[in-house]
Amino acid sequence: MSKDTGKQVRLRLVHIDIWSATKNSFVVSLTMSVILAVFNILAWLVMMVLGVVDTMNGIVTSIVGIDFMGLTDLMSFPSVLVFTLLQILVNLVCGTALGTLGSFAFNFITRITGGIRVAFTND
Repeated sequence: MSKDTGKQVRLRLVHIDIWSATKNSFVVSLTMSVILAVFNILAWLVMMVLGVVDTMNGIVTSIVGIDFMGLTDLMSFPSVLVFTLLQILVNLVCGTALGTLGSFAFNFITRITGGIRVAFTND
């Protein structure tokens, strides 16, 4: 059997649609936000089950000499949930903005350099 080589096409990427890059970066940021939110909740759950917060509270109490309950209050579920929601919001805004600014930067640079040469083959 002979292997047929496909026709190779060389193209140049010179423009990224800004709206398309914004939508794609939003979806990627949303996916990363959901992954980080699940990780935050699972990490909190594991730390509560293992008693890490209570142990840290005991260490701080033995060092300082007074009963320090600030860490327990800081690591309560509502506090972790608020932190997670803020993290999601910041990740969505910053991730979408970085993707959009990256496409603006790429389009500006391709005006100077002429773009990126890409080769495709037809299998």
